[in-house]
Amino acid sequence: MTSFLKLLFSLGAISASLAVAFQAIATHLPDSAFPVLHGREMVHMAADIALWHGIALCALTLGSRQLNLLRISIGCAGLAAGMLLFSIPVTLHGFGILFPARLAPFGGTLLILSWLCVAAAVPFRPKRNQS
Repeated sequence: MTSFLKLLFSLGAISASLAVAFQAIATHLPDSAFPVLHGREMVHMAADIALWHGIALCALTLGSRQLNLLRISIGCAGLAAGMLLFSIPVTLHGFGILFPARLAPFGGTLLILSWLCVAAAVPFRPKRNQS
């Protein structure tokens, strides 16, 4: 595993741990902590995205030896960037900080495209004739 993929593994694990913390925060804070409509649900949704994509980053980087290294590296980098560009703005928006919320659609789109890149990382080998 390259050092870049090791860094992405660590980012995934840190992301998952922070997501669990934000799930607890969103669950236990009083309603007054969420000044926007559905703020609590936004924080939960952002934490869900961060948790699942953090877990995925850990798994994908560990399995990178069976995949096309360039494609999985690009896909995982996109997953990390998309997760951050989605989860951070949505979390901040849930707490009433509205400016960065415009980045969330870009982050979501990047996540979709990155998953397609991950799907393309499976190496296909032509079937050999058995004689």
